[in-house]
Amino acid sequence: MSAGVYVHFPFCAAKCPYCHFYSVPWTEAGLRTWRECLDREAGRAAAPARAAGLRFDTLYLGGGTPSLLGPDDVARIGEIVRDCFAADLVEFTLEANPGGAGTGSLRGWREAGVTRLSVGVQSFDDGVLRTLGRPYTAAEALRFCRAARDAGFDSLSVDLMVGVPGETPGAVGRTVAAALGVEPDHVSLYFLENVEGLPFEKVLDRRPVDEDAAVDSYERIKDALEAAGIRRYEISNFARAGKECRHNLKYWRYEPFIGLGPSASSHAGGRRWTNPAALEEWAGAVGREEGAGRDVVALDAEAAAREALVFGLRLVEGVDRAALLERTGADAFSLYAREIDELVSEGLLVREGERLRIPAGKLLVSNAILSRLI
Repeated sequence: MSAGVYVHFPFCAAKCPYCHFYSVPWTEAGLRTWRECLDREAGRAAAPARAAGLRFDTLYLGGGTPSLLGPDDVARIGEIVRDCFAADLVEFTLEANPGGAGTGSLRGWREAGVTRLSVGVQSFDDGVLRTLGRPYTAAEALRFCRAARDAGFDSLSVDLMVGVPGETPGAVGRTVAAALGVEPDHVSLYFLENVEGLPFEKVLDRRPVDEDAAVDSYERIKDALEAAGIRRYEISNFARAGKECRHNLKYWRYEPFIGLGPSASSHAGGRRWTNPAALEEWAGAVGREEGAGRDVVALDAEAAAREALVFGLRLVEGVDRAALLERTGADAFSLYAREIDELVSEGLLVREGERLRIPAGKLLVSNAILSRLI
């Protein structure tokens, strides 16, 4: 079965006030620890995965800010994954922050084997970038994306965010125009949310966002992307035909993946687990030659089928009954027969033969729909 590897790079030059992903300040000592333990963890995780017949073909280097790494380190990560997992990589994604510092590494990353660059732009409006605490201007972000094309990346993804305090129709218009101007192959479009307990929560308390206006901004960007041939294929993701993120599709299609590094999650062999979300604790577990994974959940066929249905309904194409049955060994449509019938009758799900999907007009309320299947 096709599988992927996710590697979590846990360092940032500075923590964004709205970010809930695990990261710590960059230090040379911390980087040495991460490098050494990543190699060990990969070697230990690969044997059972390969024994289970998994064929690894995607690598996603996320974080944190992986673009702090130079080309040699990025190449080494690719080598580790290829060697340990016998991976034949058709997609190698690197998350990057735009700005002058990383521009000089673009060609080197490409030569190191990266095939897909995911750029965390968030906005092409300077006012929105200041509110988010991003350390670059819209012009710098634009230059970075253009330089990525010049460096030979033929798969460029751009992250955009809506629902930011102070966002105006003009800011949205500037972002749409600039984003389309770099001709991205893929766009991830998110609402600013899940900031409880983070520094940005205070910003939202002082400057609350009009939710209706945020939805209007989302729809405006969505319509512009689709008019340009960048079609929605998942709740928050858009791509040109054939440019969907193959690695992330594994999550939504409930295919196996192995996560390496602090806070990384895995799903393989009828289990899912998560590594400790602290560099020192993760390194200690790896150093003691024990499995770094924590919170291990064993999934029987029914539990897997239920999860696979919820993940799959995030996709615009929805889920196929026979495919879910083959993948999990249980019939999710039967397990949720009553709930599915109710949601279909309410117009919140569409049944097309043996396929089920959320209608396009209801994707923005998908959380409320999926919560009824959990």
